[in-house]
Amino acid sequence: MVTTVTRRSVGPADGCELPSTVTIWTAGFGVPDLARRCGLTTDAAGRLLTDETLTSVDDARIVAAGDAAAPSDLPYRMSCQAATQLGPQAAETVLARLEGRAPAPVRVGFVAQCLSLGRRDGVFQSAHRDDTAARFHLAGRTGAVVKELICRSTVWSLRQEARKPCAHRWWLADGTRRQALETRGDPARR
Repeated sequence: MVTTVTRRSVGPADGCELPSTVTIWTAGFGVPDLARRCGLTTDAAGRLLTDETLTSVDDARIVAAGDAAAPSDLPYRMSCQAATQLGPQAAETVLARLEGRAPAPVRVGFVAQCLSLGRRDGVFQSAHRDDTAARFHLAGRTGAVVKELICRSTVWSLRQEARKPCAHRWWLADGTRRQALETRGDPARR
């Protein structure tokens, strides 16, 4: 296990120092195993399998959102962009059920993919609504600045949604997902 990384070295937990001209630091996303431990149906990564309203396929009283949800076993990319759209929609599903209304299917659309490479470098890649890369991108310091602005706007957006629920308008859902669901013959999407 690495405990320190400097410009010129990597320090494992055993206290030694390993010289390093270039260090590539990677991290991964993970899903807590709560759903699986509770005996609920999950996808291969451990996300709760839901219908398109983010409701568990096993129990209508359970609603998932963000990185913990796998709607129709076609989960969205783990990202703040998906989570900030799925969270309020999960809340809307709960509110609809409490009011005796049928919940609406999720509508998620992407606009970009971002990656920070430290404070001074980053990549901003524009994307189509189905999360496939588009032509426009920014890299280097400009990419890092745009990524930082997006992080700050995400927090601002969450605050606004908390102050005035449903005030934020989400992007239109991508057509590729709808086609994938129709191709599989999902009766909920016909």
